[in-house]
Amino acid sequence: MRDTLMRRVRTGAAAFAAAAALAATGAVTTQAAGAATAPAPLIHYGFDAASSGVVADDSGNGYDGTLRQTGATVADGALNLPGGARTTAGYVEVPTAGLVGKTQLTVSTWLENRTGPANVAAAFIGAPVASGASYSSGYWLLNPTNPSGYVKSVVTNTVSATAPWGTEVGAGSTSAATSGAKTPSGMALYTTVIDGGAGTLTTFVNGSRISQVPIARNVSSFGSSLVAYLGRSTYNDPGWSGSVDDFAVYASALDAATVQQLFAEQALAGATAAVTVPDTATADFALPTSNHGAAISWTSDDDAIAVSGGSATVTRPAAGSPDAEVTLTATFSAGGQTTTRSYPVGVPAQLTDQAKADADAAAIALPVDADDVRTSFSVPTVGADGSAITWAVSSGTAVAELRDGVKPGAATVKVTRSEASTDLVLTATATSGAATATRDFTLTVAAAPTTSADPEAYVWAFFTGEGAGAERVSLAASKGDDALRWNTLNGGEPIFTSTQGTTGLRDPFIIRSHEGDKFYMLATDLKVAGLAGGFTTAQLSGSLGIEVWESTDLVNWSEQRHVQVSTPYAGNTWAPEAYWDDELGRYVVFWASNLYPTTDASSRTAVTYNRMMYATTDDFVTFSEPQIWSDVQRGTGRGLIDSTVAKVDDTYYRFTKDEASMTIREEKSTDLLDTITGSLPGTTGDADEWTLVKEKVATGLPNGEPGGTFTSGEGPNVFPANPGDVNGLDWYLFIDQPDYHAGPNHYIPFGSNDLDDGASWQPLGATLRANLPQNSDGGKPRHGTVLPVTRAEYQQVLEAFAPAVAVAEVAPIEVTTRAGVAPVLPGASLTTADGATKQVGVAWGDVEAADYAAPGTFTVAGVAQDDSRMPVTATVTVTPGVDVAAETRCVAGKVTVIAKSTNHSSESAIVTVSSAYGERMFTLAAGATASTTFSSRLQVVPAGTVTATVEGVATTGAYGGRSC
Repeated sequence: MRDTLMRRVRTGAAAFAAAAALAATGAVTTQAAGAATAPAPLIHYGFDAASSGVVADDSGNGYDGTLRQTGATVADGALNLPGGARTTAGYVEVPTAGLVGKTQLTVSTWLENRTGPANVAAAFIGAPVASGASYSSGYWLLNPTNPSGYVKSVVTNTVSATAPWGTEVGAGSTSAATSGAKTPSGMALYTTVIDGGAGTLTTFVNGSRISQVPIARNVSSFGSSLVAYLGRSTYNDPGWSGSVDDFAVYASALDAATVQQLFAEQALAGATAAVTVPDTATADFALPTSNHGAAISWTSDDDAIAVSGGSATVTRPAAGSPDAEVTLTATFSAGGQTTTRSYPVGVPAQLTDQAKADADAAAIALPVDADDVRTSFSVPTVGADGSAITWAVSSGTAVAELRDGVKPGAATVKVTRSEASTDLVLTATATSGAATATRDFTLTVAAAPTTSADPEAYVWAFFTGEGAGAERVSLAASKGDDALRWNTLNGGEPIFTSTQGTTGLRDPFIIRSHEGDKFYMLATDLKVAGLAGGFTTAQLSGSLGIEVWESTDLVNWSEQRHVQVSTPYAGNTWAPEAYWDDELGRYVVFWASNLYPTTDASSRTAVTYNRMMYATTDDFVTFSEPQIWSDVQRGTGRGLIDSTVAKVDDTYYRFTKDEASMTIREEKSTDLLDTITGSLPGTTGDADEWTLVKEKVATGLPNGEPGGTFTSGEGPNVFPANPGDVNGLDWYLFIDQPDYHAGPNHYIPFGSNDLDDGASWQPLGATLRANLPQNSDGGKPRHGTVLPVTRAEYQQVLEAFAPAVAVAEVAPIEVTTRAGVAPVLPGASLTTADGATKQVGVAWGDVEAADYAAPGTFTVAGVAQDDSRMPVTATVTVTPGVDVAAETRCVAGKVTVIAKSTNHSSESAIVTVSSAYGERMFTLAAGATASTTFSSRLQVVPAGTVTATVEGVATTGAYGGRSC
């Protein structure tokens, strides 16, 4: 909790009370003689609390503020504003009755900016937007960090309804963006004096004047009706993101001495309230050298903590010695005033070597499920207390061996799974001096997968952009073995929501483990919605980490892991993907980062350009130090991003977004980790170097929208088609074409049979467009991954996230036909996982005539034509059908031919019996026999045959010659 004193503007009496209170806490304040006394404020918000959305005016004048829209909170003596879209971002509406007509006004407020360089407003007083206009024609506006990184405090000095920004004067104005001073880091006091009497606008930061300009207009010039805000203006800019610690408006023009006095008092109170020091220290730590605009210097009364600038170096007493009790003294200085405060810190004596070894051994945690080890993993080789940790495979040498780790301080347990699950015992020995401590870890290495079923479907992980329901990860499942037709899962709701980092998720990537039966999902830690400065801010001071989950079935996932993979010199960590490198025997994780010469993100004023970076890992828990993979500047602020990789035989194919043209570039190499620097490679080079296959892949092809063309895009995802994919292709390349690249804001698909031919991609967008998954908020897939999966894996996903699609049972399909008659195959009766039963059509496989030529049974495979594309099987029984036997007799001296027909099937048949002496047609019941006679009217007949025909299938019977 911040000191309540800092939330009150200091008058002479308040300053005396502040000094007394500070002295009571062990601090001493020195105040310059004859210090100026500020008048009582007209409006003052100390932000102690907000009740029912009302911010109390501490001045007593009744100008209570009102919280508007969403996300603005008041707590612990500060207003926190979220920034983001103007239509939703929270702000404070300030009453203006007391401001109308004022020729002199002083606005003084403590702000901590989170927006970054952008066109936003932390505070605003101006005319309301006139009818038919888009913004105020006259105003005062405060922006702590304009797009050039300078403090902006301006008034409009003439009237312009169409371009008022062009009339601004003052520090950091639109026409003088680098005038005044750069934005200080952390909480700072911004004071603006609008003096219509003197005709000046004066801006102070932390009590020091940074700008004074002549003005011809003041607040009284803005009219008889005003609007005033904290966190926005009347421009259609995003809301401002940051903290407001105190906001005061005075109905007079304060002089420089009073402004400095206000700063000194408030800075000292704020700094002393905010600064903390650990009660106990066992390792070096940092000390703040400034806070709330106050400078802080430090001294120590004991060598156990040596202080130099902002560094506290800890030397623990020797083992067996008493703990040290150290007093650190801070001297706070601001505006010619000083305050001291003392902080007791305990420094425990060193542990004994045995205690260090014991503690480091006890602290070891393995990054695997001890009962189900499926992959190699990292183990520590240095303990927190400095012990060296060595490892041995005490049992299970057939499935595990030790190798160097991916970085110093780690080793790798390389796991090679066998046909049966195997017990593994690892022994860790922590050594500190002459002392050791050992610890055994008993694990079970799972048996290697016994089958390698072909993939028969696909799962798609994606995000949908910014806004409602977005910047989370959704899953979709294909309609069977078809990468262009999809089922929406989970009722159209995202499945993964981030609780760490920026709490935003983009660009999900799923990789199947090298062993085949585990999955890892990576995602970008980025929340653009509500981020003032948007992608610029995200590249200047964005996340250094990625988000990681793991699963064995694509349904049940581990807890989210936020893992830092980027160097502190990076500004962002975008679109992580991974690929297994056979030569390394490890995963290579790659992503895009802007790199800067400093780790201080607040000092970065413009983006550099994105490089593709990489690190290696065994387990997606421990990563090597990041390395540059591709370093080519493609223009001001532009580089290379969004690489994705596929492999054919020994050659890797890499697709990357080239930000010079915002198109996709394809390259190939036999060495995944070959680097490019300075310029893009051409079409020639050694096989182990990246060489160009094609620039602007698929650019100019139809994108599937009516009359639409694929012009540019990002987030390419290349993946192999399944062997039985109904579209008959070998490879797919999905490219995200967002609306800012003239697209429909979702993926556009292309297909090819040859990755080595960059011109072979054919457009498939019209099919996918009609069969895209769609979230409940209307979002469609953007930057993500399509993963080929087995039928069993696909079934688990459907059962978990689409029970109305997942088939739980197929009713037996049995068909009977007579020999020689093609069977008529019916539809299928399916029962889904939610208990419903439905009749669906089936696309049956080919049935050859030989299959039903003779009695017996055979099966026919088919695919149900519902959303599940469930494989089904029909059992066909071929019955003998109708046969015929023939003989001759003498009747009245003439030869008669007799045909005896027998129906062996279970159904009646219409039989046509023919001979050389006539033809008869009749119905023969199931299982019945009938005789048909033909008189030859001859005394002598030669041998011959009779034929029985049913549904076009004929059988014959022979008879011998006869003489009567």
